[in-house]
Amino acid sequence: MIDPHFYYLPNLGVLKTQLPNKLKNKLLKECKKAELNNEILKTGITATGVPIQFLLKDTKKELQEFIIPLVNLYFEQHPDYLKSVNILNKKTDLFIDKPWMNLQRKYEYIPNHIHDGILSYNIFLKIPYAEKKLKRNKKEIPFIGSKFNSFEFSFTNVCGQPQHHSMNITKKDEGVVFLFPSQLTHCVYPFYDTNKLRISISGNVKFYTK
Repeated sequence: MIDPHFYYLPNLGVLKTQLPNKLKNKLLKECKKAELNNEILKTGITATGVPIQFLLKDTKKELQEFIIPLVNLYFEQHPDYLKSVNILNKKTDLFIDKPWMNLQRKYEYIPNHIHDGILSYNIFLKIPYAEKKLKRNKKEIPFIGSKFNSFEFSFTNVCGQPQHHSMNITKKDEGVVFLFPSQLTHCVYPFYDTNKLRISISGNVKFYTK
């Protein structure tokens, strides 16, 4: 018998890394400033229970210096994705568009959506609850099950069947950065344990047009 082997069809991944503490502190400082100045940004997601988004300006340059090398790393790992974006070539200069802060309160959520761009990022900056409270709430909120507090990606497998990948986001994930294709559907589930705020930052990577 000839040795059988599996042939895996290629697919895209999600890059996960950690924000440097210095940049994390600067972003937290600007988030407070943006809230005080009420610099609201309309991202197109508007519904009851959706958190308010605030525009970030001061740290955009530093954020771009952190994100763009990650974009290059993503393209190295997934060169086929670079080819699939027909408008891109090696001479194209990339930049991050207007970053924004999601100021999420108890019970608020961000429904399934996609972004405008080539790649997008999400940074969990401030998480007001810990892992130990998750077990208690599974009985209190049975219709969500283990997905409360979660960040979730939705996609189809090679047979076209819907798939979901959920990650519980807790205090230990403060400063975690996700970089992913902008057309990858994702959502953020609500939390229920505290009246404190959950703060995240989102944005898109785009290309300069001449």
